[in-house]
Amino acid sequence: MSPGGAADAADGGASGAAGGDAGDAPERVVAVPCEGADVLALFDLATGDALGEVPVGSHPVHATTCRGRTFVATMGERSVTAVDPDGEVTRVDTGVLGPSHFASANGELYVSCSAGDVIAAIDPVELTLIDRIGVGAEPHELAVGPDERRLYSGSRRDGVVDVVSTAAHEWVGAVDAGPEARVQGVALASDGHRGYAVDQDGGRVVAFAPDAVGNADARGAASDETNTQEGAVLGEAPVGGDPYDLVVSADRVFVPGRADGTVHEFSPDLTLEAVHEGFSRPVDLFKTNGRWWVLDAEAARLRSLDGAVVDTSAPGLVAAPVGGGRFVVSHYDDDRVSLVDVAEGTVWTADAPAYPFGAVVV
Repeated sequence: MSPGGAADAADGGASGAAGGDAGDAPERVVAVPCEGADVLALFDLATGDALGEVPVGSHPVHATTCRGRTFVATMGERSVTAVDPDGEVTRVDTGVLGPSHFASANGELYVSCSAGDVIAAIDPVELTLIDRIGVGAEPHELAVGPDERRLYSGSRRDGVVDVVSTAAHEWVGAVDAGPEARVQGVALASDGHRGYAVDQDGGRVVAFAPDAVGNADARGAASDETNTQEGAVLGEAPVGGDPYDLVVSADRVFVPGRADGTVHEFSPDLTLEAVHEGFSRPVDLFKTNGRWWVLDAEAARLRSLDGAVVDTSAPGLVAAPVGGGRFVVSHYDDDRVSLVDVAEGTVWTADAPAYPFGAVVV
C-alpha cells in the first residue's frame, strides 16, 4: 500500500502521506485497524511517522494481506473492506453482520461472520463473494490444515469446532468440545495431525483429531444430522482462568489465563510441562531470539517465560511480529502504537486513532 495512495483516499488528493515525494516513501508500512475510529491508520515502520488514514467501515478489528491487498474485517458491516496498494477501497459483500477473523486456503480468503453464523469465502483477486458456509453459532477464530483441504472454526455458542471442506465450500461436521463449552481459540499443529481448541467457560484446552470428522451434507440441508463426533477428542487439560487464545509450536502448546495471570505450557499430548505465573493479564505469546515473550494487557511490558523484561509505553492488547526480534504493539486503551525491540526496548511510539486493535505490515 503506497502512502500517497492512502492519503489520497483519506484526504482527497494529498501529494504524499508524509508530505514528501516518491523518493521519501517508506519501504514498509504498518496498517492498523482502529476500532473506535472506523479507519485503517498507516505508519512508517522505520520511524513511526503517521502516513494517513483510510476509512474502512464500522468497527474494524482484524486485518490481513492477500494477493497484494490489505483486507479488514469490519464487524459492524455486512462486508469486508479491501484496500489496494494505491489506497482504493472496495467493499466485498458478505451478506451477514460480524466479519471477524481471516484465514486463507487454496488462493481464497475466508472470514468468520460471528453475527451471521457463517464463514464467507471471498475471491481476493476479483473481490467477490464466492460462497457462504453455515457453521455453528458465533464462529470466531479460524485455522487451516497444512494441506489446505479443511478449515476449522470455533463456535462460541454451540461449543464445537466446525469442520469445512475448502474444495466443496461445505460444512462436513464438528468436533464436540464438551457440555456448555465456549470455543474461542483454535489452532492446528504444523504437521496437521492434532488440533487444539480453548474452552473459555470451562477453563480447558481440548486436543482433537483434525481428520476424524467425516463427510456430511451442508449444515441446514434437509435433516438435523450434525455429524458431530465425540470420538474426535483426543484429550483435555485444565488451564488458567478466562482463557481466550492459544499458541501452538512444533513441540509445545501454550494457553494464557487472562483472569489469573498464568500461562500453561503443555507438550503436544497435553501433558503439563509448566505453569508460568506473575503476569497480570497475559493475552498472547511470541517466540523470537530464542525466547518466548508474553504480551500483557495490563502491564506496560513484554516479559519472557524465563523472566526477561522489556518495558513498553503502555499495556498492549495485540502484537504483530515484524522480524528481527521486533513487534508492532497496539496499545488499545491508550490510543497508541509502538515498535518494540526485545533487545533494545521501545524504538518508537505514535499516537493512533481510537482503539487500535491489530496490525499488519505491507
